[in-house]
Amino acid sequence: MKGVGITKAITHAVYQLESTRGSYVYLWRQGSNTILVDSSLPGKGPSMIAELDAAGVHPQKILITHYDVDHIGNMAMLSEHYSAEVWIPQEDAPYVTGEKARPGIKRMIGAMIKVDMPKAWSTLGAGHEVGGLYAVASPGHTPGHLAYRADQVLFVGDAFRTRGDQVIPSPRFLAWDRDLEKTSRARLLGDFAGWICPAHGEPLAWPPL
Repeated sequence: MKGVGITKAITHAVYQLESTRGSYVYLWRQGSNTILVDSSLPGKGPSMIAELDAAGVHPQKILITHYDVDHIGNMAMLSEHYSAEVWIPQEDAPYVTGEKARPGIKRMIGAMIKVDMPKAWSTLGAGHEVGGLYAVASPGHTPGHLAYRADQVLFVGDAFRTRGDQVIPSPRFLAWDRDLEKTSRARLLGDFAGWICPAHGEPLAWPPL
């Protein structure tokens, strides 16, 4: 695992799982809290478990940013292996369970790639705090997309991507509401200074020098 933004100024550590390249998962450790943000692409579960076990890490909780299959792909396997609690954004939960069909091209993706549900899971919304991470509403990419923030770290899921020292939007065809996505991006970055941790792209110190 690669460390991200570990400083003496704040009492936390963030790690990027190398096994999840393509749709990154991050590990947050603060005190007794050990949390995964997202669960990556279907099929990556065994390599994630191998990486975590080799590091002696046993996640207690899994926070999902939104309903896309490359973010929920291994939540059931990881939850069962580690007896970890799973938290899913409240507004995106019906799409995760299949009660609602995903809009646009994601309807086809969801029909083609089935993802197992954890045996037990809970929902959360904006303002909810889990293990020192605070859920921040960031709709646009999906209706209920959440980012997670703590001090100088911001886990943004697919609210936007990074490229070099810039933040860029996700591809237009993947957005549920492009204008709302833009508004969410501006709000997330408006007062933030620290490490941005995206699912797609590399962690970025913000604002860039």
